[in-house]
Amino acid sequence: YSSLSVTAQLSYVSNTFSDATNTKNANAAATIGVIPSYTITDIAATYRLKKYTFKAGLNNLTNAKYFTRRAGGFPGPGVMPGEARNFFVTVGFKL
Repeated sequence: YSSLSVTAQLSYVSNTFSDATNTKNANAAATIGVIPSYTITDIAATYRLKKYTFKAGLNNLTNAKYFTRRAGGFPGPGVMPGEARNFFVTVGFKL
């Protein structure tokens, strides 16, 4: 339909080493080691009605548990978790 659009996005990241020496096993502080692969799916819909635009979406549709990097400093040693499932709603008006 000309006034409705739906968008989906799939993002895949394969296993990644967190340090330059490619350490496979994590240490006790979890500052080094492999970052496991993960897949994130997002979906959004936009509807246009005259001067108004309505948009809603869902990020991390499957609520995948993942982390994107390992931290050695602030906020403390360990992994930095990814975002859980979340949604958004937007309303726009064109002058």
